[in-house]
Amino acid sequence: MLQPSRAPLRWSLFPCAQKHGTFRWLSGFSIAQPRAPGNLTSLVDNPGAALNATVAAPLTITTLDKHLKSPVRWNWNVTVQQELPFSSTLSIAYVGGRGLHNWRTFDINQPTVAALQANPHINVNYLRPYRGFAAIQQEKSDGKSNYNSLQVAWNRRFLKGLMAGFSYTFAKSMDDSSNYRDIVPDTYNTSNLWGPSEYDTRHVVVINYLYALPFFPNQNALTGKLLGGWQLSGNTQFQTGTPCGIGTNNDSAGVGEVGSFGCGSEGQFYVKNGTPRILKQFAGYPGHTGQYFATTNPDGSSVFTVPTAGTFNLQKGVRDSIYQPGFQNWNLSMKKKFPINERAGFEFNADAYNFINHPNWSGPNLSPTSGQFGQVTGKSTSNPRNIQVGLRLLF
Repeated sequence: MLQPSRAPLRWSLFPCAQKHGTFRWLSGFSIAQPRAPGNLTSLVDNPGAALNATVAAPLTITTLDKHLKSPVRWNWNVTVQQELPFSSTLSIAYVGGRGLHNWRTFDINQPTVAALQANPHINVNYLRPYRGFAAIQQEKSDGKSNYNSLQVAWNRRFLKGLMAGFSYTFAKSMDDSSNYRDIVPDTYNTSNLWGPSEYDTRHVVVINYLYALPFFPNQNALTGKLLGGWQLSGNTQFQTGTPCGIGTNNDSAGVGEVGSFGCGSEGQFYVKNGTPRILKQFAGYPGHTGQYFATTNPDGSSVFTVPTAGTFNLQKGVRDSIYQPGFQNWNLSMKKKFPINERAGFEFNADAYNFINHPNWSGPNLSPTSGQFGQVTGKSTSNPRNIQVGLRLLF
């Protein structure tokens, strides 16, 4: 909690001439407030003044809305299952959800839009509603979200040495804030923030399997103990990419600050003048533009342009408008037990993650001021091929 200054007031008496009839007398007093050392432009109660080493900067503080509520999540689903041939089952489900009272952050001390354009060469702290403070970031619980998905799964139970499964999810997640500490760009108007969640993944396919190799199945014989009993298992995953928005951290709105909202450089959103076509090209390949997504329309005009100075871009659909490259992963594992007796034995494991060494693309350049805007120039380093071998003693 902020506390008032404990510095003592300085009292001084000084003569003040007053006239009444033919007589004069001197009386009066004044109250002088404490001043920080320095010149007249470095007063403690002058929040916009140029600072020096003896004057503290205006405070940036974080507060909680007095009406703050705990987030609430409602989930529901409907599932239909059917037994199929080959000892398998098929399930089809609708899964939905809704989030209420999601938290996000507002600067309740943000100047009004175009404040700096209207007051050039003025320190922004002069223009804030609450003097003596810089940003006052207040967490509020007015965010919301929803989720809808179709989920299909086919599974074959383990029989005759084989088990397999396949699942597919088609989903859509929407919200107006995907992170607890999202700072909205425009404190006074958030109508443009409803859009795809940062983690919105529209399509996901997962395949898994386990196969007991049919060689030397007799585990009571020496050849079976040494050469048989191998199990091969694995899983493969394919999924589409997650979205990001286009913007910069330049204060085109003239409020002395930028938000911190989502992936990409979304301090303040750029204006979208068309539909950014996803071309899925990798930079540097001959005969291609090298653009993962198009930054110009068919007529040659720019898809994204800087907002007019002194304005926020309040377009609907501007948030998280670019879906990044997808992802795939291949994992494989082999396992075998070498029994010594009924109570002890060894277990050998060989695991290969991303065993085909498939390269996943990194995200595209999302800075509209960059010469590589819209290009994917590298590959992800988060999923390299990794092989590990282990031997465990079980007893």
